[in-house]
Order: sequence, then structure tokens, then C-alpha cells
Amino acid sequence: MANSRPFMDFLREHRNGSTHDDLSDALQDLVAAVTAENKMGTLTLKIAIKPAGNSGALEVAADVKTTPPKSAPGVSIFFASPENNLIRTDPRQTTMELREIGPCTVHKGVA
Repeated sequence: MANSRPFMDFLREHRNGSTHDDLSDALQDLVAAVTAENKMGTLTLKIAIKPAGNSGALEVAADVKTTPPKSAPGVSIFFASPENNLIRTDPRQTTMELREIGPCTVHKGVA
């Protein structure tokens, strides 16, 4: 409509600008979460309007909600033992006996 009041004017006045501030903070937090997780998130502004009695006044409520992306839960690698217990080492893998060896000696004239 040609005579519509700009929505931003309403946001700046609702709750003395607190709604606008809440939206700004929520957007910044959401951008950080989306950037960190590399997944989509959403920001929703829900406005509810109801009559305030018979005075012609209206009660206007605004609810700001974000749905940040969820981080994937961490995982660990385990193997099943012959007894079906979870263990950290592969029971099929043979172990190597390691021992310490002394320092390497270099013979003169040997490349």
C-alpha cells in the first residue's frame, strides 16, 4: 500500500526499541552459529496483535526466536571384543613389541 508506515519505524518504537535490539543480537548470534557449524539456522519474528478493551487501542506483542544449527555429537572409534565389549584396540590386530635402541653411530668415510 502506498500509505503504509515503514515496518522499521514500528520495530524502533516497540518496547522502546528493545525488540529491534533483540532482533539485532539474535541475528548476530545466529550468523555466528551458522558460520561455525556450516549449516542453516532460522530467525523468526512473531507479532501478535489484540484489542485492548473497547478503547480502540491495540496490544502488540513481539516474540523473537532463533533456531541455530545443531552441532554434530562427537564420536569415538571402538572395536567389538570376542565377548562383545567395546574396546579401543582392534582385537584382530597383532601387537608389535617395541624396544628402545641406542644412538646411531656413524663410521668415518661411510656415506
